[in-house]
Parts: sequence; structure tokens; C-alpha cells
Amino acid sequence: MNPKAVVVILPYIQSKVLMQLRDAKEGIVFPGCWGFFGGSMNGGETPEYTAKRELLEELEYVPSVIHKLNTARILDSENLVSHSYYCPLTEPPQRIRLKEGMDLGLFSLEEVVSKKLYSNRFRKLFPVAAPVYIPNTIRMLMKKLGKGGG
Repeated sequence: MNPKAVVVILPYIQSKVLMQLRDAKEGIVFPGCWGFFGGSMNGGETPEYTAKRELLEELEYVPSVIHKLNTARILDSENLVSHSYYCPLTEPPQRIRLKEGMDLGLFSLEEVVSKKLYSNRFRKLFPVAAPVYIPNTIRMLMKKLGKGGG
């Protein structure tokens, strides 16, 4: 059986990545945790098409450009195959309409490696999903953008 393919998208501003506080419901991967935007590929979709579709569905955001970052296995979760993309975030986060998830926020790599991020909406900390995959992916993005990635 082939592992399930998912697409993650990292909208970024300077050295911060926009992340989603996932819904706290049964049946989804990493419920109630901070993670990237994205989702599963539907039959016949390319990873890039899925990335654009997911941004539209989850944020009503249409980036002017989107770039491929990497394809990797998420060992923290069911051995998923992840196709990651990134795009500049040209809208202030407060103007973005969150349509899926409980909250969103801009976070630096330093904040993400703490393994808990603060939700302004709920005024408390929530865990970071995939605590190895997410920081490594952000490091890769920052290196690609020439912003370090320590």
C-alpha cells in the first residue's frame, strides 16, 4: 500500500511562517495542534494544484506565485508523504479569513522549536504537530530564502 500523499503550504513574511491551529476533532491528524496549512490530494490532482486549492479553501488566499520546497515523509505521523510549497504572504494575517482550523498565527523558527505556540484567540498554548518535521521544514524554507534557519 502506498503512503497517503499530502500537500503543505508555508505562507511566509520575512522570517515567520503562517500556521494553523488545527480543529480539535477526532478523525484528523494532529487535532488541536499547530501545523501547516494543506490537505490531501484528490484523484488526478497535482501537488501544486492541491496547494493552491487548499490555500483557497482554508484561507481564501490566492498567492501570486507558489514554489516547490520539498517532498518528504512525515515520520511523526502515519508515514505520510508530504509535498511542501511556499509562497510570500502579501496580506496582513488579521485580514485573512480563516475558514478551516481554530486559529492562525505567524511564528518564527525559534518559537516553533519550543514545541508549544500561543493562540491569541484562546489565550493559551497548544502543542506543535510533527515536532521534528515542522521545524526541519521551516529551517529548509529559511535556508532557501537566505534567512538562516539555524
